Amino acid sequence: MRQLRVLGFGVAMILAAGLSIVLILAGAGVLSLSSIWDFLDTLAGSILVILAGSALLLVAVHFLIRLADERLNAALFHHEGEWGRIDLSPIAVKEFIAGILREDFGLDRFRILLRHQENSVGITVRTTLSPDQSVTEVGERIQRELTEQVADRTGVDVSDVTVLVRSIRTNESGTKETFRDETDS
Repeated sequence: MRQLRVLGFGVAMILAAGLSIVLILAGAGVLSLSSIWDFLDTLAGSILVILAGSALLLVAVHFLIRLADERLNAALFHHEGEWGRIDLSPIAVKEFIAGILREDFGLDRFRILLRHQENSVGITVRTTLSPDQSVTEVGERIQRELTEQVADRTGVDVSDVTVLVRSIRTNESGTKETFRDETDS
């Protein structure tokens, strides 16, 4: 696979350099544009144009794949372990947080939003509490527990935890709003 990639880069480089040289020479008046068009009207010129177009299309696909990889990599949370880097997807971090909110706090109505910070994650929890729960007590406990447990168990530092209590109401059967996937990367 690596050899194919090196070959592709070589072909792209030669193609880009060749087109650049032809365009520079044509712009400087060394090559006449009419002679270039005359060559392109021949069978060899048509084949060259098709090959160049195909190569440029492959280069574009390559860069599209690189862009997708770059976006995925930017969305990951990183931890440098003793033997190398450990990557964690936002979904894995959210699932871990959702488990804490369900098991430790008994919450079944919440949304989790993650924000990438410099070398950490910012967490926002939007939730609904019952009338018998103290908003400040539960909010501060969520902040403390998530800050400690996410850092301890995932290796990702937590910069801040924001808790937004969207409503205070009793559990109604059949209207559970559970963990939803929202990411702000």
